[in-house]
Amino acid sequence: MEKEKLIKSYTWIIKIYMYFICASVIGWIYEVLIVMFENHNGFQNRGMLAGPYLPIYGFGMWILMITVNPIRNMKLNKISSLSKTMEFIIKLILAFIAAFVITTLVELIGSYMINPTSWDNGPWYYGVEEGYKINFQGRIALKSSLRFGAGSLVLIYVLQPLIDIFSRKKKLFTIVSSALLIVFLIDCIMTFIL
Repeated sequence: MEKEKLIKSYTWIIKIYMYFICASVIGWIYEVLIVMFENHNGFQNRGMLAGPYLPIYGFGMWILMITVNPIRNMKLNKISSLSKTMEFIIKLILAFIAAFVITTLVELIGSYMINPTSWDNGPWYYGVEEGYKINFQGRIALKSSLRFGAGSLVLIYVLQPLIDIFSRKKKLFTIVSSALLIVFLIDCIMTFIL
């Protein structure tokens, strides 16, 4: 019984890490593609680390799991007699709105933590010249917030269930996640310590 609890806890920790690392890689791919195709600046590694990941997206995944998953999992048909399709659509819209607001707030707060005064030279800038007509001080923009809202739905409705399914193949899941963790830790050590 105790061994079974330990295995469940271990599996849960590995899944949490896999949500983090997969979302970090997807975030890196998203940002590289935006720079290449929207900004026409060619390939740029968008992260501080050598590998293809942006940990802020991994942390964002965790925040979304805490805040948006309850919307995804709530039962609306107990409140009224909705069809399954209508219930799914309503929950999807509510999840999008929540993700839109949450990711926008995270980006805004993050920008002030990095540089509270001027944002012209920040790591990202959503200016009118860059094609972001509706923005606030170049820190946040409607266009990017809409993308983050839509991307959040992909993370919560597609990535998370795929990782949950993959985690059932315990041995393979453990090997893959362990390898990814080792690579990520080596990258962090090489970047921040050495």
